[in-house]
Amino acid sequence: MMIMKKTVIALAIAALAAAGTSSAATVYNQDGTKVDLGGSFRIFLGKAGENQRGDLINDGSRIKVNASHALDNGLSAFVGYETRFNGDQKSNQPSSTTGFGNITTKKLFVGFGFENVGKLSFGRQATTSDDVLGDSLYYRSGNYNLLTTDADKSIKFRSADFAGFSFGADYLFGHAKKDVAGYKSGYGVSAFYNYDFAENHKVDVAAGYTVDQFDTAGSTETNQKNHNWLLATHYQLNDFYFGAAYGQGVEKYRSAESQNRTKFIFLESKYDLNGLTGIPSTVGLQWQRLGTKYDENAVSAQDKAKTVKNQYIAVVDYKFNKYVVPYVQYTRETVKDNEGLRTNENIFGAGLRVHF
Repeated sequence: MMIMKKTVIALAIAALAAAGTSSAATVYNQDGTKVDLGGSFRIFLGKAGENQRGDLINDGSRIKVNASHALDNGLSAFVGYETRFNGDQKSNQPSSTTGFGNITTKKLFVGFGFENVGKLSFGRQATTSDDVLGDSLYYRSGNYNLLTTDADKSIKFRSADFAGFSFGADYLFGHAKKDVAGYKSGYGVSAFYNYDFAENHKVDVAAGYTVDQFDTAGSTETNQKNHNWLLATHYQLNDFYFGAAYGQGVEKYRSAESQNRTKFIFLESKYDLNGLTGIPSTVGLQWQRLGTKYDENAVSAQDKAKTVKNQYIAVVDYKFNKYVVPYVQYTRETVKDNEGLRTNENIFGAGLRVHF
């Protein structure tokens, strides 16, 4: 047993040392048990907003470990772990948040897989709605998404694919104490359909609906309930890709007897230049719009009853291979708040993603 443990550790270290040359390396596979190690290093170097200097930003770098064990009759057990880095402060630079320290658990879940049926999992994990929008660009891509895409603790079921169709369901747990204000509970459902016309000609459609409930201190009644839905579609024809999404949300407040309504629009397109120019690169464009209309009874007389946010992204990447991808990006965000004040942010710089 000790020799086996040492072998697994040695293989894991070797896989880390080979980062960027392999993807999700299998570090152990014996007697029905399989362990995969993978992840990615993601940075963005540039100016991240108005009145800011250039900065080096950790953009969600992660390490993943996934393990599974085959049982009888098509049943399997699995566990997943993903760590992220949420920032720290160096003693000699007390005001410089690095974004590369404080290792935290982003995901930790366990579950069972049922052959030709689906997977049931428990723990801290992404929801099934995380796959609905399907954005595919880089820094700040898809950050206006209305749906609840991750959970601190949840039960999740994702079905197997049935002739291109699959579905998912989630139940999210909040705080356990009844007299504490905050997140109470939530749930969501999602559905997916994909159809391949040919090898490089395909289309898919996805839909998601999530509900989040919040309560106040000293009461078990739900004070706030958020309903959000999203419909998305993606189309690929050879080197061209296009995605579009539309969604709406409602925030209902029992105490103020008011509600706020939100609308979300998303467009994205990409073109692979390799076939046209022989250069392994992709150019991508993305537009997001998020508008919130506030209940007129819940805002002061001098306030407007609506805020509007728009974000535009233009990016060009270069693929050394599928594991190492540098890119340059320009992002512009415009905001008109409920007081009529307009603000603009221009974000530009270069990024790098190394997958292993």
